[in-house]
Amino acid sequence: MRIRFLLLTVLLIFLQCNAPLVSGSEKVTNIRFYLHNTHSVNDPSSVLVAENKNATAHAHGLVPFSSVYVFDDVLTEEPASTSKVVGNAQGMYVETGKDGYTILESIDCEMTDGPFKGSSFVMFSRNQFSNPSRELPVIGGRGAFRMAKGYGLLRTVCINCINSMNPSKGDIIEYNVTLYLH
Repeated sequence: MRIRFLLLTVLLIFLQCNAPLVSGSEKVTNIRFYLHNTHSVNDPSSVLVAENKNATAHAHGLVPFSSVYVFDDVLTEEPASTSKVVGNAQGMYVETGKDGYTILESIDCEMTDGPFKGSSFVMFSRNQFSNPSRELPVIGGRGAFRMAKGYGLLRTVCINCINSMNPSKGDIIEYNVTLYLH
């Protein structure tokens, strides 16, 4: 009888220690913004910092294989570059696909306005930007987003665009981010 009780107690403790977090203990936050990656000559937000002289852009690729860029991009409420600035994104990307369309991206998105001002979250993964829609995982954060997990759904609004929405040559990417917070 004592052995059964002991085994049952050990089993219950094991199950309790390995139980997943109850979904009710997590808060879900959704954030949408537009990233503006400008390529202007005078004030670019993305800069090439390393490249292999032997690597060349492939037939239809935009970025030469092995190129490394760092960026400090503006985040806005709407696609227009004149819309309200809500944050900035800093990070780097490396062209890891020989196709010229696949980067490995590390991005820290800091909110500079609104209820999450001063907080940021980090995404890191492969980003095949030739796809109109793609997903990056959230791997952490700071401030209100400390220990965040989740995902960002990215949609290309335009690449190398110059129009009334974006008078500086550059890219506009829509981010719809879902964060799970403890």
